Amino acid sequence: MAREDFGRRRAWPAVPALAAPAVAGVPVVWAWSLDRPVGAGPLWLCAAALAVGAAASVRPGRGAGRRADHPGRRARGAGGDAAVRAWAVLLSAAVWGTVFATAQAVHTVQVRVHEPRSVGAVVTHCRVTGRQPVEGGGLGARTYGCTYRWTVDGQEFSEERPVDEPYPDGHEVRVWLEDGGRRMVTGRPSAVAAPFWIVLALLGLAAVPYATARLAGQVREADRWR
Repeated sequence: MAREDFGRRRAWPAVPALAAPAVAGVPVVWAWSLDRPVGAGPLWLCAAALAVGAAASVRPGRGAGRRADHPGRRARGAGGDAAVRAWAVLLSAAVWGTVFATAQAVHTVQVRVHEPRSVGAVVTHCRVTGRQPVEGGGLGARTYGCTYRWTVDGQEFSEERPVDEPYPDGHEVRVWLEDGGRRMVTGRPSAVAAPFWIVLALLGLAAVPYATARLAGQVREADRWR
């Protein structure tokens, strides 16, 4: 029992270091999932967390002349280290997936519950943006894009969006907005989108502690064969 307790004491300090990249990536994934800009601060934090996690994944041996030098123990130790890295990656994937699903669920509920702000917009500068690919490698119908211009509180915004057919310059339409009127919303999410993202977020919340426990267990197991 005392040896098992010692292993637990050694494992848990390593787990936060191995989980640092997952935690540091939370604000980046949240912003990315909502198409918002990411500042330099979170990116530098992610870089530092990756360095910490990489350093923690390198488990030092016990020195020459010890039982750790036995070939069987070295092989088991290498396998344990690989399992530790694998569960650290899975933990990051679980955390980031949960954050992404949660951000989508929050955004979907907000859009569904609250009618987006709408303003009049003027369509200008419609142009051909390309052609649709067809089977056999040929080119199909043309694709178009138009620039929408609108004003919110005296400030003008613009954004190019794909359209089925080009409009004449000066054509007036009404558009939905988000992010304080800075971005257009081309459509509202369906009624099933919110439950879908909520279920994924809950599954992610269940996966995170499981992955954390498995990571700690693999760290303890790897320490046994060092």
